[in-house]
Amino acid sequence: MTPDDTAGDPPDHETCVAENRAHWDELAEHHPDTDAYDVEGFLRGESTLRRLEREELDAAERTMLHLQCHLGLDTLSWVRDEGVAAATGVDFAPTAVETAREIRDRAGVDPERARFVERDVREVELDRTFEVVFTSYGTIYWLPALAEWAETVAAHLEPGGVFYIADGHPFAAPFGHESTADDLRLAGPYFDEGARSVEHDGSYAGWNFGLDSWRKHGFSHPPGEIVTALVEAGLRVECWHDHPWSFFQRFDAMEERDGRWYLPGLEYDLPFTFSLRARLPA
Repeated sequence: MTPDDTAGDPPDHETCVAENRAHWDELAEHHPDTDAYDVEGFLRGESTLRRLEREELDAAERTMLHLQCHLGLDTLSWVRDEGVAAATGVDFAPTAVETAREIRDRAGVDPERARFVERDVREVELDRTFEVVFTSYGTIYWLPALAEWAETVAAHLEPGGVFYIADGHPFAAPFGHESTADDLRLAGPYFDEGARSVEHDGSYAGWNFGLDSWRKHGFSHPPGEIVTALVEAGLRVECWHDHPWSFFQRFDAMEERDGRWYLPGLEYDLPFTFSLRARLPA
């Protein structure tokens, strides 16, 4: 499921962000029609949240800022199904934001309780703060650096507010999709060595979309970089949890059980997902 890296010198960070935006903007046109997003299921009342974040984050009756929200399905699920008082979803792709608003209206969610804003996560400057800032699953990999991201988190938290992230574990990122329990094959860097650029016509949700913008760029962010960025922005990290399953089929050999993907044949568990909770001191 992971394409080969493209050859050549990596582009500068701003080019990476611009090409990522173009790619994700096109994906936002196709993702609503895929089984992976199951918009119709959401409209029938099914939540898109995974049980990990529901178990680890109590956001009921609180205000929430959801960074890199894409189509806004999780944003809306927090409001409709988990009792979040009001949420603002932010994404840098205009088509994603427009689609999120359309889904909100189709679902009958009060626009005053679910707002969507088009903004680069590094440049978010809203006129309010929130009790919770949330982001999850396939987000920070697309950011060239984390300092500005962490500053956005800190700037939009109320004193005593909570930040929560669940995402792919940095340990697993370097391994190629053909890896097995007996043969973990390195296909990329663990440490930050610049952009990992790929070109293909699709995403984890499907292939052969007919995209014009094939090129996208990911970046490795080891745990130390993630934690340090948040601490330097003024947050206090309360916990980091490792989980022995992936939220998607990272390797071809992985098998799905109860909505989670496991690599069979491992003698000992390995981390494929992490979650972190931090707090802005009161």
